[in-house]
Amino acid sequence: MDEAIVQARRVTKVYETGRLRLEALKGIDLDVRRGEMVAVVGPSGCGKTTLLNCLSGLDDVTSGAVTLEGKDLATLADLERTKLRSRRMGFVFQSFNLLPVLTALENVELPLLVAGVDPRVAKRRSQEALERVGLGGHVGHKPRELSGGQQQRVTIARSLVNEPAIVWADEPTGNLDTETGQEILDLLHELNRKQGQTYVIVTHDDAIAASCHRIVHMESGRIRDIQEGQGQPVELAAFRR
Repeated sequence: MDEAIVQARRVTKVYETGRLRLEALKGIDLDVRRGEMVAVVGPSGCGKTTLLNCLSGLDDVTSGAVTLEGKDLATLADLERTKLRSRRMGFVFQSFNLLPVLTALENVELPLLVAGVDPRVAKRRSQEALERVGLGGHVGHKPRELSGGQQQRVTIARSLVNEPAIVWADEPTGNLDTETGQEILDLLHELNRKQGQTYVIVTHDDAIAASCHRIVHMESGRIRDIQEGQGQPVELAAFRR
């Protein structure tokens, strides 16, 4: 894990609306090493999700630079950045963001089809991704026919189907009970261990953070400190008592 896959240097993000000026990020320096799991923690409004959005190119930085695998995101045209996200990044969100009219298989293969992958190849890869997260027997189920944990597994399969270099996760267990959250945490660690997947996880959950390799503590748009984590699954129930 010595090679940095993502580098942020002196990154700032300012939102301006009329007379209002909000400095969401204030000179962020951060390296994310290939194959590690990094948690980003801090109080609400401290800039965690803004940092994730800027590192992934979903949002533009105001100043500074973000590079992914050596590519400066600011120098890429919108189409190039979109292609980079679709091919080298995966996203997992708290709200699942599954299309209710599509089956699990169709939800997972959608980004591949949008990227122009042959439908037969997209179907095969999507089936493999669902099997990887333990849902090989649920490919034909629609979201309403799945539990919350199963829906989150579908989103994880969707985030992995393009074999991304890095997965960005924003509160991936936020809507899940402790038992289901434990299943998702264990799954993320298994994928990280077996496939070398890199994860950046925004979370309010101390247990999720403790399980990661490093924990980035944010406060008022700045990184307050970075500490080492356990780098392996922990028992959520022990932290949530």
